[in-house]
Amino acid sequence: MLKWSQFKRRSTRLPWYHVLVWWTIVPCLICKPILWFFYRARWHGVQNVPRTGPALFISNHQSHFDPVLVGIPISDRCPRSLARSTLKTDSRFWGWFIGYAFDSIWLKQGKGDAGAMKAALNELKEGRVSVIYPEGARSPDGSIQAFQRGAFLLIKRGMVPVIPVAVEGAHDAWPAGRPKPKLRGRIMVKYGEPIPADVLIDMGPEKALEHVRGVIEGMRLDMRARIRKASRGKSPGKGPGDEDCRLVDPGAGT
Repeated sequence: MLKWSQFKRRSTRLPWYHVLVWWTIVPCLICKPILWFFYRARWHGVQNVPRTGPALFISNHQSHFDPVLVGIPISDRCPRSLARSTLKTDSRFWGWFIGYAFDSIWLKQGKGDAGAMKAALNELKEGRVSVIYPEGARSPDGSIQAFQRGAFLLIKRGMVPVIPVAVEGAHDAWPAGRPKPKLRGRIMVKYGEPIPADVLIDMGPEKALEHVRGVIEGMRLDMRARIRKASRGKSPGKGPGDEDCRLVDPGAGT
């Protein structure tokens, strides 16, 4: 049986038609070609995406494109992302798309949303995958902001491999505050090697989040350099995104 048709393996909670439409046809046959055509989107390190078993994906957050960009290579696993609940009012379409179509878990920020965390942990407990953007909101300038400590709670209680994900170029294509994306640009996404949960737990909250953030930053800066070389310096635009948070903000995650 073709792997994309193995609906029960891919999701034990969604009906087969939802998996077929929203996690097969839409991401692979619609979103991916569009992102490739307009933004020359490329995905690297997809061999690090597990086909079975629980995993927690941790990504930086540059634009509204991120859930789709991060979701395409892991669409085979029908991931559930933690998304801020204000998206439902910020954009009706985007709120519906992220909430219903991509089956996200709504998170009330700044209120210690135990229900959202429990839902994400349940995904891991059931052998599925979750995605979290620990910055809490889109980056205002493309750089990686400090990680919120809730991410460590998922790592500690989930006890599953952590897969760092870096997105670069999406901020230039669709910066925060812009109602619609630009119709040109270059975007790259990279999946890093899984990090065992016990390794991060032994570090403690601050050092663990700093470590994951540093891994993501290294991948992001590498892709940024590659994009700039491929575009002959035209993109991404020079700015705060060129700074290495591992150097300018060694206390990340505090």
